[in-house]
Amino acid sequence: MAELPLPPILDSAIRLIGQTPMVRLNTLPQSEGIKAEVLAKLEYHNAGGSVKDRVAKAMVERAEQERRLKPGDVLIEATSGNTGIALALMAAVKGYKCIITISEKMPEEKVLVLRSLGAQIVRTPAGVPITSADSIISVARRLNASTPDSHILDQYTNPNNPLAHELGTAPEIWTQCGGKVDIVVAGAGTGGTITGLARGLRQQNPGVVIVGAGRGDFPGWCEELSYQVCG
Repeated sequence: MAELPLPPILDSAIRLIGQTPMVRLNTLPQSEGIKAEVLAKLEYHNAGGSVKDRVAKAMVERAEQERRLKPGDVLIEATSGNTGIALALMAAVKGYKCIITISEKMPEEKVLVLRSLGAQIVRTPAGVPITSADSIISVARRLNASTPDSHILDQYTNPNNPLAHELGTAPEIWTQCGGKVDIVVAGAGTGGTITGLARGLRQQNPGVVIVGAGRGDFPGWCEELSYQVCG
């Protein structure tokens, strides 16, 4: 995927999602004795500041193409932070309302960003099971049921989550690296990033190794590794 030059003035902040730069890490590999070229893809260059911008853009635009969204509709999402910010950005630009359900442990800085983008915040207790009536997912579903013209795009099950990376992030990495990609390490939350990267990159090189770096309180991880984390 060749990078297209951006015009001097963009029509929308959404144009700043994707085509993020890569930078070579020098000091860290040397200090750790790593005998490999290590590159970092700077996803904070996306308009909303994270890789989740790609997911939000893909989910919203697919829903628009399928005529499931119309101006003034309400986007509701349960999130640990970054997806909420990304969806709030999309809503602000495209004329939707946005309600985000978040855990009480979310840092105030992220809450301020959400509010600055016009999102309504609904806080839920921290540490409750996903199946609890008070979990961010359960609360989001109740809000969806009681709010007219509302939609949960659902990053956890929406196929456009991994597809955003299969069709976008993966080809970008392959092109930027000149087709020389052996190992990719990415954070694992919903699993969308590593799933999409694996699909996209293995179309080019079936031997690419994909490593998911999960947080300590991720479902299925040892409880001893659990710690307070957000986003």
